[in-house]
Amino acid sequence: MIVVNEKNVNIVVVNELPYSAGMVSKGFWFKQFKKYNELLNKGYKDDEIKKMQEEENILLAPSAAYGKKMINEVSKRTRALPKEIVNMFSSLTVADQKILNILGVMMTDRLFFEFMYEVYREKIMTGNMQLDNSDIRAFFENKAGQSEKVANFTLQTKKRLVTAYKTYLKEANLIEENGKVFNVKKPVLDINLEKKMTTKELYPYLRIFLGE
Repeated sequence: MIVVNEKNVNIVVVNELPYSAGMVSKGFWFKQFKKYNELLNKGYKDDEIKKMQEEENILLAPSAAYGKKMINEVSKRTRALPKEIVNMFSSLTVADQKILNILGVMMTDRLFFEFMYEVYREKIMTGNMQLDNSDIRAFFENKAGQSEKVANFTLQTKKRLVTAYKTYLKEANLIEENGKVFNVKKPVLDINLEKKMTTKELYPYLRIFLGE
C-alpha cells in the first residue's frame, strides 16, 4: 500500500489491486489505445467499438483472440481514467497521448504503479537519471519481502517484467537508450492535462511525472 499525504488528506492509491505479472503478456499498445479513444471521442460506445474489432479487426490484430485481448486491455486502461481526461485525448499531442496510455496502465497495475512511484520518481527527484536492470531487480526483491505473491514469481517472470517495464517506459518516451545505458526522461506535460491531474485522485500519479 502507498499512502500519500497532501494537504492533510491521506490518499490511498491502487491498494486494493492484487500484485500481478500480467504485463509480460501485454504490450504498450499505443496505436490500439489511440484508435479506441479516437472512436470514443467520435461518439462510439465501448460495446460498439468491441463489436467493430470482432467484425472488422480495426486494431489489425494477428488473430481474433489476440484482438479481443488488445481491445479489452485498452478499454480497461481508458475506463480507469477520469472522463474529463479521456475527453481531452484528441486535443493532446502524441507525447501526451502516450502519457495517458501509461497513466491507464499505472491505474490498472499496482506493481507497475509502485515501481513508477518508488523507482522512476526517485530517479527524477535525486537527479540520478540512469536506470539499470539492477534498479528494477532491487525493486522486485523489496516487493518480495512485502508480498508472498511477488516472492513466488519465478526468475524467468522477473526477467520478463524487467524487459516489459523498460519497453513500456521507452515507448512512452520516459526513458531513452544510449548504447547499453537507459536514461530517465522527465516529461513535459500539456498544461491543461497537468491541471486536470492535480485532483486528489490523480495527484500521486502527477508526482511521478514531476519527480516530486
